[in-house]
This record gives sequence, structure tokens and C-alpha cells, in this order.
Amino acid sequence: MTTTTWLIVLLVLSVVANVALTAQLTARRRRPLPLPPATTVRDSPQTLHDLETTRLELDQARRAADHATGLMQGRDLELGRVRGLLAQSQAQAADAAAAAEEAHALRKEREELLARLRELEEEVRRRSRERDDAQSQALARIHELERRLADAEARAEGPLGPEPVSPAIPRQLPVGRDTTADSSVDGADLGPVVVRAASARGDRARHDGEHRRDAVLLRFAEEIPSPTLLSAVAAGTPRGRWSQSAADRACRSLATQVGRYGEGLGRELYGPDGDDGALGALLRTALQGVAHSMRLVTRGEGPGGEADDSAIEVSLTGLLTRLGDGREREHLAFGVGDGALLRLRDEVWTAEFTPGDSASGRTRRLPADAARVGWARLTTLPGDVLAVCSPPMAELLLRDDVGAWFAARWAGRQPYLTSFLSEVNVPVRSTGGDRSVVCLWDFGDARDARSATP
Repeated sequence: MTTTTWLIVLLVLSVVANVALTAQLTARRRRPLPLPPATTVRDSPQTLHDLETTRLELDQARRAADHATGLMQGRDLELGRVRGLLAQSQAQAADAAAAAEEAHALRKEREELLARLRELEEEVRRRSRERDDAQSQALARIHELERRLADAEARAEGPLGPEPVSPAIPRQLPVGRDTTADSSVDGADLGPVVVRAASARGDRARHDGEHRRDAVLLRFAEEIPSPTLLSAVAAGTPRGRWSQSAADRACRSLATQVGRYGEGLGRELYGPDGDDGALGALLRTALQGVAHSMRLVTRGEGPGGEADDSAIEVSLTGLLTRLGDGREREHLAFGVGDGALLRLRDEVWTAEFTPGDSASGRTRRLPADAARVGWARLTTLPGDVLAVCSPPMAELLLRDDVGAWFAARWAGRQPYLTSFLSEVNVPVRSTGGDRSVVCLWDFGDARDARSATP
């Protein structure tokens, strides 16, 4: 038993004893005194002494009664204090019970927090292991990239220097109703033939806030009986208001026209009785269909409501390539304007075809000169690279310094799409026009193409 309990018991016993004593005194006070026998009062000394004694006893009894009354009042006060202490002890007991319950809840919460802490520590250890693994993989990847970069730098000794070159970044978006993306890239690995296509806005257009005016296209010509790839580059003129839309329309319409006359083109290209005259007629018909489609871009904008050819002038260069394994691959290059088809062989670029073979021919444009299409057949050997170029890109590849830089990167290996776009977009001084090119790698056999992947 606690000290508080013993104190309560003692107080209760004291109260009980005081109550019993008070009861006895009260009973004694209320008990009637025996009446003395009736005697004749005599004023004798003995009688007076007895009266005085009785008076004293009566005073003593009264004082005893008053004292008992005071004791009763004191015991009542003490009993009130005991009741207060009892109530206080009960409140303290309730508080202790609540504190015990709260302590139990806190212990339970502490245990839960400790369990959660252990889980978090395990999660931290797991994340640390994952971070270490990721760092190891990243370091291994960095070492691999450094090794490949060192190999590329060893191969690329030219005017751009051994340091890696970052692509040019446009500083503002173009304005105008005929805007398009700053750059575009496409490509495919088609067994022995690997092709990449990219078009980037030129430095001059970026500086002036103008849009890109070129377009490129890669399309499988499924209407030609023998598997054939169509590659095209269309370059709009800087003064044409709708040159970008016209260039994109020219590429798409060319794919449509090749599909329309695919059977005849396949017969004249690959058949034993192929005729160059019939082939030229088919190409002229196809290019006239392209010109008609282009004029729909500006229909009603000319002086008399007709199409405005000056707003949609483009030069167009196309290439039809026969797919499949072969030691000599057949191609047909055709077009109108100042585009060019270059070949990379033994790390040297040479111009194999230009639609305009003279100064006057290079100024021709679609749609007005659709009937003056130029074309040529050519073959490639395994390891050759063909590039269908817009004029600014052709000028870069034919420069001794920059052409060697591109040859070191493209000879014998096809780049990834992003790498190809970065290389086309390399910040080197040029005429500032848009750079558009379709590169085609001829590996002869598909197994050679797979082994050449970087």
C-alpha cells in the first residue's frame, strides 16, 4: 500500500475515534442527574458546601460539553480535509491512469517509429547500392565514350581541330506564316543499304529570324516491282514567301508521282528492254505532276487569281536506289535546279550529278521548269557513300578542309540519327544557307552493314 493510502486509513480511524468520544460526552451531558431526595433545606454549612460543589460540577460539565462541541467541530473540519485529500488522491489516481495510458501509447508510437526508421535505413542502403551501381555504369559509359571520342579525334584531323565540336544552337524562333521546325532528321537501316537524312536551318536564316526553307524525304517506293528507295532534297529560294511549304509539297508529291508511275519506272529502270527515252518521258510527266501540286499552295495569290510561281520556287533532287545485296548497286538520279549528288570513295568527295549542267540550268526551278528535268544512271560499289545535297551542303562537302572532316566521320560507318544531325549542323563558316542532305551507305551485303554499326 502507498503512503497516501496509509494516511487516508489513519485519518479515517482518527475520525472514527473522535466521533465515538464525542458521542459518549454527548450522552453523558444529556443523561438526567438523579434528583436528590426531598429534604428540608436547611441553611446549614454542610448544605451550602454541597450546593457549591454541585455548582462547580455543573460548570465543569458545561465546559466539558463546550470542549466536546469544539472537538466535534474540529473533527468535522478534519473530516472535510480528509475528504478533500481523498478526492485529490482519486484525481491523482485518474491522472496517473491517464499518464500510464499515454505512456503506453507513446511506447507503441516509439516502436512504430523505430520500425519505420529501420525500413528507411534499409531503403537508404538499397538506394545507396543502386546509386553505386549507376555510378559504376555511368563511369563505364564515360570511359567507353572517351575511348570512342579519342578514336574519332584520331580519325578527324582537319580544320575543325581535334576538340569535339558542338552543333549550332538557334537563339530565336523563326517568324512568319510558313515556319517549320529548325531542324529535322530521319533514317533507316535497310540491310545492305543504310540511309540518313537531315535538314537544318542555315546561319543566315537563324540570324535574321527566318524559317527553314528546305525539306528532305525518305520513302520506300513499293509500287516499283523491285524493292526501291526514294530519297529527295528540295531547297526553297530565300525570296519565296511559301518556299518551305512548297519544298515539303514537292517532296511529298514526288513520292506520290513515283508511286503513280511505279510500274513503268521499274520496267524502264530494271527491265531488259529499258529505254532511256521512255524513262525521261516518265520523269518529265512525274515532275509536271509535282509542279501542278505545288501551284495549289498559292492558288489565287497571283495577279489574275492564278498561282504565284515566284513565291514557291524550289530546286528538287531525287534518287531512286535499288535495294538488296549486290556488288554493284544501281541508282537513278534526277531533278531540276542547283542541287547535287556527291559520292564519297576512298575518303574523297566527287560530284556525280547536278540537275543543271550549266549556269542557266542551275537557275531553273520548279514549278516553271518541270519539263526540263535532268537525270542520270550510276552505280556504286560496297563502301561507297552517296549524298543528295542542297547547294550549301554540297559546297561544304566539296571544300578540301571541311569535306575531309565529314569524310573521316562518314566513311565506312553510319552514325546514329542524333550524331548525324549534329554533324550536319556543325558550326563552321559557310554561305549561311540551309543545310539539307540525304546520305546513303552501300555495304554490298547486309552482314557487312551490321558489322559497320558504331
